[in-house]
Amino acid sequence: QYPRRMMKRKVGVLCDGTYFLCDSGEVGEGGMSILSEFVLTEGHELVVSFQVPGGDFVFLRGTVRSTQKKQGDLLVTHGLSFNEIEFSIKRQIRSFVSARNDSTI
Repeated sequence: QYPRRMMKRKVGVLCDGTYFLCDSGEVGEGGMSILSEFVLTEGHELVVSFQVPGGDFVFLRGTVRSTQKKQGDLLVTHGLSFNEIEFSIKRQIRSFVSARNDSTI
């Protein structure tokens, strides 16, 4: 639904009382993907924390929408949707996604 852009950052994830760090994949106003060694259950709620490139450090509630592990991959790719997102944070993410440079920050 929303445009996304690759974002290579560390993301803190709090899910079911367990906190861990993982890498981000893509990010957009509606959600993001993360790469984790843990398998998260679809439908579970979690809190992610990360630095929006050129913006604030944010804490966002989200829901696991998809889980995908390809054969041979060590990491699991999870698709997350953000539950509620402040307009100012949404604007920062939109600004990052629409920026014209090709680098992944």
